[in-house]
Amino acid sequence: MSEANPGKRICLWSGPRNVSTALMYSFAQRADTRCVDEPLYGHYLEVSGARHPGGDEVVRALDTDGERVVREVVLGPSVRPVLFLKMMAHHLIALDWGFLDQTVNVILTRDPREVLASLVRQVPQPRLADTGYEVQLRLSERFPDAPVVDARELLTDPPGVLAELCRRLSLDFDPGMLSWPPGAKSCDGVWAPHWYHNVHRSTGFQPYRPKTRPLDPALEPLLAECRPLYRTLYARAIRATRGTSMTDSPPLRELLPDPRNADIKVHVGGRLVPRAEARVSVFDSVVQGGDAVWEGLRVYDGRIFMLDAHLERLLDSAKALAFAAVPDRDAVKAAIFETLEANGMRDAAHIRLTLTRGEKTTSGMSPEFNRFGPTLIVLAEWKPPVYDNSAGVRLITSAIRRNTPSCLDSKIHHNNLLNNILAKIQANLAGVDDALMLDLNGFLSETNATNVFIVRDGVLLTPHADACLPGITRGVVIDLAGEAGIACRQTNLSLAQAYTAAEMFTTGTMGELSPVIELDGRVIGDGRPGPVTRGLQRAYRQRTASLGEPLPF
Repeated sequence: MSEANPGKRICLWSGPRNVSTALMYSFAQRADTRCVDEPLYGHYLEVSGARHPGGDEVVRALDTDGERVVREVVLGPSVRPVLFLKMMAHHLIALDWGFLDQTVNVILTRDPREVLASLVRQVPQPRLADTGYEVQLRLSERFPDAPVVDARELLTDPPGVLAELCRRLSLDFDPGMLSWPPGAKSCDGVWAPHWYHNVHRSTGFQPYRPKTRPLDPALEPLLAECRPLYRTLYARAIRATRGTSMTDSPPLRELLPDPRNADIKVHVGGRLVPRAEARVSVFDSVVQGGDAVWEGLRVYDGRIFMLDAHLERLLDSAKALAFAAVPDRDAVKAAIFETLEANGMRDAAHIRLTLTRGEKTTSGMSPEFNRFGPTLIVLAEWKPPVYDNSAGVRLITSAIRRNTPSCLDSKIHHNNLLNNILAKIQANLAGVDDALMLDLNGFLSETNATNVFIVRDGVLLTPHADACLPGITRGVVIDLAGEAGIACRQTNLSLAQAYTAAEMFTTGTMGELSPVIELDGRVIGDGRPGPVTRGLQRAYRQRTASLGEPLPF
């Protein structure tokens, strides 16, 4: 390879205090790769005026002219076919980004709670600009095909994530990338003595361990700014395909959307048990007749969003169905907290909370056979929102109608979901995301899993909560619309009004706010998420980033 023309220039745009150094050491094991450590660090310190440990030494050692660094180092000669440049995203300031069109860009991100917990040790009063999330998001928007690597996913499955990263970079995966000798490396920057203590002791990627120490409350506002940016990046991240335990069942992991869920503990009937042992009796009412109530909860950055509202609906549903000896709200909360702590879950988790009428003395329909009290199930999983809320979803109208209150009141959040499942089957067969369901009068009700909104003439419209559940996310959106000055009405809506709407979206805990871009083959609006939808999505992200029941661990 000519010194004047390296074949591939890879810029790794990382957040601070990340596994970026380990990833640099990994690529340094390749015979075809030369690694350069943070060539723009001197430029960043000179331009920003930031004071970092060893900063004076960095400025003396590195060229502080960023444009020259780009010409001579980033785009300059290389003695090997691959030039790997470890970069900090926040160093990309006061520069023309045009050079990035000549590089292959990779984004390395990390949960901001973990970033800030580490960063504050070296930068006592960090700002959003110090985290790099804004730059990383801009990079991901400018280069939509740029691979995104999440630190947790990489540490959970180094061979799987590295192999997929190499594939996307059009490189052969080298198993030698998984280990390196301990100690300092020739590619280290002069700042290594201040930052690289842990990685110098390593001989490979260390297993992922979530941080459990509470974050300094003074960092909470900054954390709230970082969360929505990180969630957007994480949605594009390469996923781990296996976990770290050698005793795990490979077939199960291969089937799970998130392989970490193979290891979860589930709260069943007062006990925490491993997933493989989580079960209820064949005499339980949920098995005998779907006789149970449930809620879906989502965990955002150490908080459970709208927990009290969900628990109120759970207990109201149990009362409407005449459950006996129902656990009180504090007992249910304690079970939820215990489950999340056992699984190390503080963010990006979904909880399926189920309360059954309990075990029967003999099989049969009558609640007279229930003598043991209800069964509480807390099932917490690593699970992002289930829809693509950037691109949007496609719907069909189901032939299955939603229940009228004269048959089964939808305000009881019960487990007898065959009505919805039949509609979902139709959606699956049609190759779309979900099915829109009508009430017995032919008006819009809800989808098989979510509430529905449309926008017409700038007014936000949603069906009456007659044949549909008055969802908690639905209520939050109505409140957010009011705060934003958007007129909102609950009214009967026909299919024709939906087909010709300017915008349409669905709401629910599992999916948050999901733009609908197509219904029954009709393109909604211009086929893209509209301004009202995007504005409410932003408001909802801000709400989930700042409100919720704090976890006590």
